[in-house]
Amino acid sequence: MYKSFFMALLICGTALFAVDASIWKSPANLESPEVQKVMQALSAAETVHGTFTQKRTVVKIKRTFESSGKFEISQKNGITWDMEKPFASKLVISDSGVVQTNADGSKTKMASADNVIFREIATSMRAVLSGNIAVLENRFDLFFLQQKKGWSVGLLPKEKTIRKAIASIVLEGDKDLKKVELVDGEGNILTYEFKQSGK
Repeated sequence: MYKSFFMALLICGTALFAVDASIWKSPANLESPEVQKVMQALSAAETVHGTFTQKRTVVKIKRTFESSGKFEISQKNGITWDMEKPFASKLVISDSGVVQTNADGSKTKMASADNVIFREIATSMRAVLSGNIAVLENRFDLFFLQQKKGWSVGLLPKEKTIRKAIASIVLEGDKDLKKVELVDGEGNILTYEFKQSGK
């Protein structure tokens, strides 16, 4: 059941951006000033909101699906994906679980306690987007690149069960998080581009 919810997360949400492969040759030194600065920037605000554009490339059928809408990342309330195009849908991920609201107002709920795998996925996604370094270090092998244009953070899940759903995550940004690329266990690529409008 967790897989259907994770796929809903992928679909609910830019041009597909190329990840610098050298990221995987650069293990993160979590004590370095550069890494600390990035993580502090990601976690500085209690709430971040703005707009997102998403592209999901499905390898097997060689198709890309696009969507866009608004997002809110709250350290207290979790992550809200409020998709506006191509159809209305809202997905809220919090400590208590996941609630998906469809265009007709119907809701689908799943409590975190119902599935250990999905709880780990939801917790990891929240940690990624809020810069929670303690959670990230516990769940991922971390990689880091500092470049003139900004920074990149690479995440490889440590748990085999999580890797079946999430193969890798790469974040890119400057003073704010700008892009996220997630590769799922089947090689499909999910790309988000963010435009933050407030903290």
